Amino acid sequence: MSGNSRWLFIGAVIGAMLLSVAGIVVRQYRDKNGERLHFPTFIKARTQALGAAGTNAPLAIVIQLSADMVRVSAISLGHPRLAVINGKTVTEGDDVVLQAPGSAVALILRIAKIGDGSIQLSDGKNLYNAQITIHSSQKPKSL
Repeated sequence: MSGNSRWLFIGAVIGAMLLSVAGIVVRQYRDKNGERLHFPTFIKARTQALGAAGTNAPLAIVIQLSADMVRVSAISLGHPRLAVINGKTVTEGDDVVLQAPGSAVALILRIAKIGDGSIQLSDGKNLYNAQITIHSSQKPKSL
């Protein structure tokens, strides 16, 4: 091997080593379930404490989840399972952003399970159930 073929061989060896290192890095940074990659970030960010001055206690924001915040108007039990929540079509695993009335804070819930007539929503710690609602204008008229 001489000339250009030598450099081509060296380039191929270096490329193979870089691909091997990349594969090891991807394998090491998997989530517990092996789903999502969480690469380390090297960005320093500053945050301001929202609590009282001089305390390091975490600030808790409480949002009361009410029935008028989640309106389930349709459920389809096909594959994939679909539901219409607040006019938006979602499937299991999607996030739903709920706005509290008169509040600037939004609540994000994940669709855990879509079942027959009900939906389970999760905030990461708790499960909430929402039932399908039938408005009085949608009820069939009797003959």
